Amino acid sequence: MMTNSILKGVADLIYCTERVRRRFELNNPGEKVLAADASKGIVTTANQDIQRGFHWVTSQRAVIMLTTEKIICGKWTIPLESISTVQFLKIPSLFGSGRVLKIQTKDNTNYQFGMRMNPEWTNQQSLLLTLEEAQVKHSFYSIFARLLAVGFIIYSIYERFFAK
Repeated sequence: MMTNSILKGVADLIYCTERVRRRFELNNPGEKVLAADASKGIVTTANQDIQRGFHWVTSQRAVIMLTTEKIICGKWTIPLESISTVQFLKIPSLFGSGRVLKIQTKDNTNYQFGMRMNPEWTNQQSLLLTLEEAQVKHSFYSIFARLLAVGFIIYSIYERFFAK
């Protein structure tokens, strides 16, 4: 749990989460921010499973905020009344656990937002979220990148200690 708190604090510091929240609330006095987090977000073509891949490398990185009226993340604004389904998924990671907020809108736009654990999301009452367990699948790109990295490490060790 301590690792989750430290990683969330570092991510929030890098993304200036509290400053973004305060600025939004100053510019929108009639709207309260219920939850805010550093996030990576993607738009998918369908309601897809969570999968590691190149799309996360190029994902939009911004503060995601849930307000009394909408979800905002960078260039995306999703009115709460336009959401048809929402899932809040707990995913295992190397350092603690992460969360993925999956949203499908009534016009069939699908979003996935990855973030650190934050009780603000489950404690708020504007958007009904239940935490579900999930597994992350690996894409071909993800597997290839990992194999390439391991191969490079093995090669480096061989060159440094055994080649001469």
